Amino acid sequence: MNKINNFGFYILCILFIGMQVTVYGQFKPQGKVDYNENFRGQYHFSPKTGWMNDINGLVYQGGKYHMIYQWGEQVRHGGYATSTDLLHWKDEGIALIPLKSDLPDAAIRNAACNEVFSGSAVVVSGKASQKITGTEKEAIVAIYTGTGVGTCLSWSIDSGNTWHDYKKNPVANVTKGADPRDPRVFFHKPSNKWVMAIYEKGTTFYGSTDLINWTFLSNIGFGFECPDIFELLLDGDKNNMKWILMDANGSYLVGNFDGTSFKPDAGQKTQIMTLGNDFYAAQTFTLGSLPNNDNRIIQLAWMDHWNGGLGESIWKRNATFPVSVGLVTYAGQMRITRNPINEIASLYSNENKWDSQIVSPDSNLLSSIKSKQFEIVAEFDLTNTTASKFGFKIANKTVAYHVKSNVLLDEELKPNALNRIKIRMLVDWGQLEVFANEGIYSYSEQFAFSPENNDISLFSDGSIKLVSMEFHEISKIW
Repeated sequence: MNKINNFGFYILCILFIGMQVTVYGQFKPQGKVDYNENFRGQYHFSPKTGWMNDINGLVYQGGKYHMIYQWGEQVRHGGYATSTDLLHWKDEGIALIPLKSDLPDAAIRNAACNEVFSGSAVVVSGKASQKITGTEKEAIVAIYTGTGVGTCLSWSIDSGNTWHDYKKNPVANVTKGADPRDPRVFFHKPSNKWVMAIYEKGTTFYGSTDLINWTFLSNIGFGFECPDIFELLLDGDKNNMKWILMDANGSYLVGNFDGTSFKPDAGQKTQIMTLGNDFYAAQTFTLGSLPNNDNRIIQLAWMDHWNGGLGESIWKRNATFPVSVGLVTYAGQMRITRNPINEIASLYSNENKWDSQIVSPDSNLLSSIKSKQFEIVAEFDLTNTTASKFGFKIANKTVAYHVKSNVLLDEELKPNALNRIKIRMLVDWGQLEVFANEGIYSYSEQFAFSPENNDISLFSDGSIKLVSMEFHEISKIW
């Protein structure tokens, strides 16, 4: 009888633990969240609660886009979100929970390291998966810096529902601290191997055939934290592919990668792909991972750096809106372009359009429009203008272009070959992203737009020709 009672108690314990795993194994933030808090972006991803940091892994698998990101202000974890369209993101909770986690004790520690620092993710199957997961099923493998340990692997064979620690971690870069860190892994088809770029005395490259055993390849004295590397067409020419090596600050080199080393092109300067206070640790979806032969290079970044936040609550920080990255020749250099992905059009709700006309100081074409979440695309012809300054006022923020100095938001932007300035703005409750002249200029900033103010105006201190303008209100993604 006692054995039966003990057995029953044992079963109840297992059921109870199972319930805890459902809640905490992939920890899901508790409490009511309606996504209507002041400054909460309505079409920019942010976690339900807590601190968001670097983007750590972007892959497509099992009919979903997956995003792993650093989560936790005091102790870094692996936060996790999914989307079916790159727009509507679902916060799936905390996928990777380290030993020093400050989550409740019932949150299963599934990352055998002190903290989960930045990394990346890939998709494997067959023998490559079996070596890591014990099965040939298709798996998402997260590669990250486990502080106090080294480069580690975590894996999921159920499309991200559960995550497991690779039992033979670390697989590379053994460390007592957090250096080297931030492994970015991709498969290099020409040399038929996995390549890791990691922040180590600049950027160091390692190679592997199985994601487990890594060999030193080369080092380049470039970069600070969170490297990313990808290939782009130059000026749309399929016969002229260039490799981009970038760091967390958005600095980048253009050159060639042969599977062993990265060599910048002669005469090509180090460039910066975006301006403003709030762009850091950007990552692109792993090469070749997008569905339906989608060959775009799609990028997200963390919207913080020097700005220090907005006083958000109950969460802190967020991601940029996804952009498609390109490469063009501009002013004698190869330059990155960044433009919001075309899918944004599916979020358009109300729209207004204006044809060519002269804008004068006493006119405001946007006077009847009120909104806090929108996109504006406007093109101006600077020929014969009498204006020294023009632009937009959005609640308590001014986005101005200064004609004589060719400066937009305190950063240089020269008119294009037609002497025109084309400005595209994404404005959200607490986020401002500006793209100009087909994305050669991009700017990211967290800004505390007055929550009660939804005024918008177009202004000019002289006469200037507006070539065209469109206004699109953006639907919320939550």
